[in-house]
Amino acid sequence: MSRAALPPAAPRAPLSVDRIAEAALALIDRDGLAGLSMRRLGQALGVEAMALYHHVPSKGRLLDAVMDRLVLDFDLPAPGSMPALDRLRHGLHAYRQIAIAHPHAFPLLVGRRFNSPGAFAVYERLLQAFAELGLSPAQSARWFRTLGYFVNGAGMADIASREQAPDATPLLLQRQPEALPFPQVAAVAPYLRVDRLDDVFGFGLDMLLQALAQQAAQGQTPAR
Repeated sequence: MSRAALPPAAPRAPLSVDRIAEAALALIDRDGLAGLSMRRLGQALGVEAMALYHHVPSKGRLLDAVMDRLVLDFDLPAPGSMPALDRLRHGLHAYRQIAIAHPHAFPLLVGRRFNSPGAFAVYERLLQAFAELGLSPAQSARWFRTLGYFVNGAGMADIASREQAPDATPLLLQRQPEALPFPQVAAVAPYLRVDRLDDVFGFGLDMLLQALAQQAAQGQTPAR
């Protein structure tokens, strides 16, 4: 009996920046940022590492591409789809979700400056919302930084509270707060649990957006 011929191998998808970034993000999600190298990424894609450099000329450009992939999950509604404050609230909740979905990769968004057209497009949409509220460029810059500090810090705190930071140890505050000889810490601990993080984030974001709305209602004031 003759052996049946094997079906032809499926053609390999050509390399592209998007495909490389997607594979790099998958590698980071699995092994952390320390586990990403051009050699290991090439292995995951079935190519030599040198082939990657035709699309991403350096490790830094690779990380920029991964950041572009991450901000695809930053669901900031388009101008005109809803009022500016509602768009900001929706978008900033979505940004925090990136930390929850990609805890090993999210530190890239915190520790590296956005430096690509895809990332700057996100900046533009945020700044459009501030402009619709009547803020001056100076005020927009302040609010851009202030909200960024809040959501980046919240994302990193989420990662730590979920014991997803590199080399995390079991958190006594989450698991055994009663074992800590600090009565005030023990009293507050139930309200710092992971299942309360959504409430805490919403509380803080609402306070900031209320202050933003008040400044917008008062009109522009000269920058100091």
